[in-house]
Amino acid sequence: MEEFQPRKIMRTMRSAGASEEAAKRVLNKIEGVLYDGITTKEILKRVKSLLQKEELHAGMRYDLKGAMMRMGPAGFAFETFVSEILSHYGYKTKLRSILQGRCAQHEIDVIAERTSGAARRCLIECKYHNMAGLSVELKDVLYTYARFLDLNEGSEIGKGEWFDEVWLVSNTRPSPDAAKYANCRGMKLLCWKCPRGRGLEEMISEKKLYPVTILRSVDKATLNNLFLANLMLAKDFVTHDMNYLKEKTKLGEEKLRKLVFEAKQLM
Repeated sequence: MEEFQPRKIMRTMRSAGASEEAAKRVLNKIEGVLYDGITTKEILKRVKSLLQKEELHAGMRYDLKGAMMRMGPAGFAFETFVSEILSHYGYKTKLRSILQGRCAQHEIDVIAERTSGAARRCLIECKYHNMAGLSVELKDVLYTYARFLDLNEGSEIGKGEWFDEVWLVSNTRPSPDAAKYANCRGMKLLCWKCPRGRGLEEMISEKKLYPVTILRSVDKATLNNLFLANLMLAKDFVTHDMNYLKEKTKLGEEKLRKLVFEAKQLM
């Protein structure tokens, strides 16, 4: 239990792009319906609903964490999404590779190579959660680092490929023990609000690389079509014309027009 903190709500709404006037109106409505014992989840749900009615673009951005949770029950789409993000930050990426280590074969979620500056090959493990409250645990970083060691030991005896860096990317936060171990081993964690000030959400917002699930008109059936068409980013609906979107997604024009409108508002 903790006291309601209106400044925290204001800060998160403003960081999502809400105007000060809209944020104040939402906060006033929220304070009018508070009751002792209300959950953080319920408050966030109400804020999101009210903010979308005030300013659609801010309401969608406010729901970034929820949008990532809706990417699917498994991590397949999240891996592709991470690959898309890194490609916009100067990395050449390759998805789902089978590589031989010294002791075993490993399926690598993403291999990323930096295309500018000093050449670096990165082994990237993606840890996706579709439920709130879960975190990256110590066992996840131990498992990822062990694969990194096995692959590099295999490379030293001519069995496989060498990696300069090992990353673990997740849509949730790491536990303190996971963060401590990763820091000790020089392993990069790119997670929700980790590293502080340069977490996954910051990289997404900086270049507006929002997942398609942030758009209000994306239901489960639509999402499946978009993933099959390899349209992972909301900005795809702004950069491609209607004929291309029809051909790739097999969606009706009315649905596509809604998605395009929402994407334009968001961007």
